Amino acid sequence: MEKNITITGNCVQISINPKLYPIEVIYSASYVFLDKYYILLDEDHKKNVLVHIKPKKNKSEISEDEMEALAGDFLNELINYADYNVRAKQTQKIREMLIQRSIITNDPEILKNDELNDEEFNHILDKLDEDYDEFLDDPKEIAIPWEEKYGNKTKDK
Repeated sequence: MEKNITITGNCVQISINPKLYPIEVIYSASYVFLDKYYILLDEDHKKNVLVHIKPKKNKSEISEDEMEALAGDFLNELINYADYNVRAKQTQKIREMLIQRSIITNDPEILKNDELNDEEFNHILDKLDEDYDEFLDDPKEIAIPWEEKYGNKTKDK
């Protein structure tokens, strides 16, 4: 058993380093388990986050293997949400650009103000179009559906 996992009866305690997994990630992973388990977050003397997980249904016959599997599932969710947070940060600018583009497409007058002349305003719109077109480039043709790229090659019976 891992040194950061302790099983006592029908309760699993997991010690998590908050430098590796920020508290937001721990909250997200914990949220997944709220339907079936009671979750308690605490802190130990080393400033690690302690996650206590206890089943809501009081089963007297919970095996240690089941409790270890529960701890493993929780640790997998930590990695899942840590990855999600990293990808969200990496794609933040793209998402912001898409939102800006959708707002400007629906009402381009939002950009127009007294300080911009028509030429500057049109330059901004052209730049947004270039950025959007660059974002939509698909040189490896990943976005093309399989049927269009390779044709429908099912055999008739």
